Amino acid sequence: MSDPKLSIFIFEPHASTAKRCASVVEEAGHDPVLVSTTGEATAQVEDGALLGALLVSHCPAGVELGHYVREFTECSGPLLAMVERDEQEPEAAVARMGADGYLVQPFSANALNSVLSVSKKLCDVRRELEMVQKDQPLQMRRLASAINSRTGFYQFEFIKDLLVVEVRRAKRYGYPLAIMLVGLDDIPALHELNRPNLQREITAGLAVAIAKSIRDIDIPIHFADDRILVFLPHTDLAGAEEVGRRVKRRIKRITYRGEGLTAQLTASVGVAGISEGDSLTFSRLIKDATAALKAAQLKGGDRVMKRVHKPVHKPVPAL
Repeated sequence: MSDPKLSIFIFEPHASTAKRCASVVEEAGHDPVLVSTTGEATAQVEDGALLGALLVSHCPAGVELGHYVREFTECSGPLLAMVERDEQEPEAAVARMGADGYLVQPFSANALNSVLSVSKKLCDVRRELEMVQKDQPLQMRRLASAINSRTGFYQFEFIKDLLVVEVRRAKRYGYPLAIMLVGLDDIPALHELNRPNLQREITAGLAVAIAKSIRDIDIPIHFADDRILVFLPHTDLAGAEEVGRRVKRRIKRITYRGEGLTAQLTASVGVAGISEGDSLTFSRLIKDATAALKAAQLKGGDRVMKRVHKPVHKPVPAL
């Protein structure tokens, strides 16, 4: 299914950059609403319900506009900071503007749609948090800290206790359960770019590819900068392998282009699971999935591997 067509607000004071952004928005299948002054911008965002998303240049005027959008309008679409490629701390730029995420200039149509998809989830979470802010401020802060700002997925440290309980429940009631660890394969050419934030940028595209490949009941989790964990309830190893192959195919469609370099991304997937009668713990599942992922990458990457525990046969005592 293609992404829905949106009206995308663009605030960019520099004419050449603004023109390029508008062209990318059109290429992504959306309608650009281009403004270059804060006066035009505040007029356009008055009826924020009509805007699917807001792309705002990370400049002093853009930061002020971000605050205005948050404090004085009813805009419900994601607010994204457009940062320069040499920005060393994009998360800080997002915080200064009060944005939901960021795009690194120059961005592609695929990158735009990927970040929009992830940021929409963040917006939904933010609206839920705002609903409980007055009555439950502590709960609001805890929920906000549970979401990774780059991927829109749960932070592992926040949700791991819940996963431990779910594994225990699966063992108790005898239903299958699997986990999948997805990791980017190494691309030596990218090392030459000397870009400290490159892994963070690529992870956002990785997250969207995974989100589009799993079911509503599956739980994607930000495990590390280059790894995403997916918790698959009521799924056996064969089903998890199929999901892994689907994720791998989607990631292989992503191509990194920048600074004169073109590189196709690939990923490896490690799968582990439990079935009726197993006594594996959540910690053991994590170790098994990690071992399977490392084995897949050792064999050249771009593949799915599973870790299966062979049954232990006790020797029959001699008569």
